[in-house]
Amino acid sequence: MNLLKIAAGTFSIISILFMVFPGVSDAVNKYDAPPIIKKLNMPNLEKDPGYLFLMAEESESRGDTNAVMDFFKRAIDLDPTSEYLNIRLATVLARNRKIADALIVVRNATTLSPDSSEAFALLGKIYTVTGDSGRAIDAYSKALELKPGDRDLYVFLGSLQASHKMLKESEKTFNKMIEQFPDEKDGYFYLGKVYIEDEQYDKAIDIFRNLAEKRGESAAQAYLELGGIYLLQKKFTDAEECFRQALSLDSYNLTARLNLGQTLANQKKFAEAYEVFEELSRLAPSNLGIQIKMALILAEQKQFDKARELFDKILQSKPGWDQVRFHLGRVLREQGKPEEAEKEFTQILKGQTSFVNSRIVLTLMFLNMKEPSKALKYVNEAIDSDPRDAEILHIKGSILEELYRYSEAAEIYVKALEIDPRNVKLMYSLGNAYEKGGQRSRSMQTMEAILVEKPDDPSALNFVGYTLALMDRDMDRAENLVRKSLEIKPDDGYIMDSLAWILFKRGKVDDALKLLEKAFVRVKGDPIISEHLGDVLAAKNKNDEAIEAYRRSLTLNPDNLLVKEKLRHLENTVSVPTK
Repeated sequence: MNLLKIAAGTFSIISILFMVFPGVSDAVNKYDAPPIIKKLNMPNLEKDPGYLFLMAEESESRGDTNAVMDFFKRAIDLDPTSEYLNIRLATVLARNRKIADALIVVRNATTLSPDSSEAFALLGKIYTVTGDSGRAIDAYSKALELKPGDRDLYVFLGSLQASHKMLKESEKTFNKMIEQFPDEKDGYFYLGKVYIEDEQYDKAIDIFRNLAEKRGESAAQAYLELGGIYLLQKKFTDAEECFRQALSLDSYNLTARLNLGQTLANQKKFAEAYEVFEELSRLAPSNLGIQIKMALILAEQKQFDKARELFDKILQSKPGWDQVRFHLGRVLREQGKPEEAEKEFTQILKGQTSFVNSRIVLTLMFLNMKEPSKALKYVNEAIDSDPRDAEILHIKGSILEELYRYSEAAEIYVKALEIDPRNVKLMYSLGNAYEKGGQRSRSMQTMEAILVEKPDDPSALNFVGYTLALMDRDMDRAENLVRKSLEIKPDDGYIMDSLAWILFKRGKVDDALKLLEKAFVRVKGDPIISEHLGDVLAAKNKNDEAIEAYRRSLTLNPDNLLVKEKLRHLENTVSVPTK
């Protein structure tokens, strides 16, 4: 079809319409003209804090943290007095570890709205994170004052007080929580834990016993807490009963089962304890800690091969676990395999948790084996790792004494006392080292210092009294000191020997003999007691018995030249026939 014809046809139709319907022409003219649109005033959303808040919420749902903070900051610029916006921004900042910024914002919120419990609660949380516990406690206290019906605030405040040993304040907080919510158990639980921390065990027992007897949902947990208290008190039978009660109410409570196993082991019910841990191991097969406990129980039962097998199995899965290797070393030592034990212990490297303990065990092991040089090597490794441990230095001093290096031992004890100046055991060891090294005046000075610090210390009393007698000085004081020591430790054979020697020197030979005979029964392996017994028997002309006592002393200490001379002289006297 010819396009021109079509166009012409179209034109004629329009013309006809115009003629038939004159109004059409006006309509066409009207729509041919540009439309007249009324202008609307649209709001500028960028200036609307509500819009910016919604955009922040939308950004948070997408995980765009930077956009969230940006929108909140812009909203606050527009509405700086908004408590809610400041709190929301501070929360986002804190959540993203911008603690300093969060602190500024939330402190601003508390200034703008001093009656806002939520602002002070958030301030308390932020101060807790920064470690400013004093200000955190103040903030929580203010929040709770503003909103006493908020149970979480009681928990935050009371727990923080308890963690900083403000136990009386924590007790008050949880008592207030109980007053506010008398039908809820949480307050009682928290208060009971505070009593445990404060060692008010009877009060804690009353609380948890009451909760347990109510047989509610919390009864199993209450029995668990009760058992824990009895464990602290070493009341293992009561603890066992509580853990069994907890399990009867909640058979899947792994903590109750674990504590039951430990309680049974504490009572040396090793077979029952092993069964409990074995069941635990089936319930939690990936928990290697349970398998360690099983191995330790086997070791307690002297089943060393089985214990070693289990430790080896654990080390196959975690070869770098130094604590397991430490336990394995101890098992080998107990098994009488010191070389293998040493091999295991020396695989524990410096910096690992068990390094120092492994070296101490090696030190003591070789000290008992009369190999002080090796013991010294390992104690030096321990000191190199932990030079500020006074007890390790004490061990080194005792090894040096075994090697007759008394002046060096004294130097070590002095260094240890610089770390722990009121340690009476260290002071006593220092005094002994001075005495053995021939520094008697220093020795007496040290022992007298102990008596100033601890007037009833039986060892120091005995040492000072006996030393005074050896020097023939102040025999009245010497006797009084040793008698006081014997009153404190009436069955101590060494103190009996000291008093007997003082009595002998004061001419009370019969009394001295009675005491020495008692001392000898209690301490048969001491060469000095045997020597003193020989001296007293010789003074009573019981020469045969005296010779026997001297010989016994030399058996225990063959290098004592003085006793050798006493024995030779007495044997010569006995061999001369009387006229």
